[in-house]
Amino acid sequence: MTEFRFLYLVNGEKSGQGYWEIGLTSFSNPLKANKSFLECYRKELIGLNAANKILNAIEINIENLLNDCLNDGYMIEIPPEGISYDLPLTVLEEIYDFWLNLFKDKDQFEKVLGLLVLRKKINFLHPSIAKGLKGFTAEWVQKLDRLHAYRPPSAKIISQKKPMWEEPYT
Repeated sequence: MTEFRFLYLVNGEKSGQGYWEIGLTSFSNPLKANKSFLECYRKELIGLNAANKILNAIEINIENLLNDCLNDGYMIEIPPEGISYDLPLTVLEEIYDFWLNLFKDKDQFEKVLGLLVLRKKINFLHPSIAKGLKGFTAEWVQKLDRLHAYRPPSAKIISQKKPMWEEPYT
């Protein structure tokens, strides 16, 4: 017998701080899973194994996106739990829907997930790498890069380095 779970996207608030959460629950109403949850935006009933795989892909995608933003110097507030409100709902919905729909073709899902994991280590946009990508890989790398394209409207962090004449000799 297959066990099922609801894959959800909700927002919540804890100690006056808002956050997004994507997770799994056995409750048909994900808002019952946690008193901090306020509103549900996505909910899909899926087999437990599939739900875990999809959730893993979503989490890696969001982690990559946040790391890209931080590496580009954008300020992202990291809440004590969940996902930062600095990421808009539309971005999270796009990531959620992408991986949920892609799972319908499990072989393709596994290949694209492999590219997502590889993306943590390799910059696919580097000109020498981009030139070498062909066919399936090139097509899906472009789709993954669109999922990582968001940057917050906040200003970049300005380096707080001291002038060289104020730094001590080492």
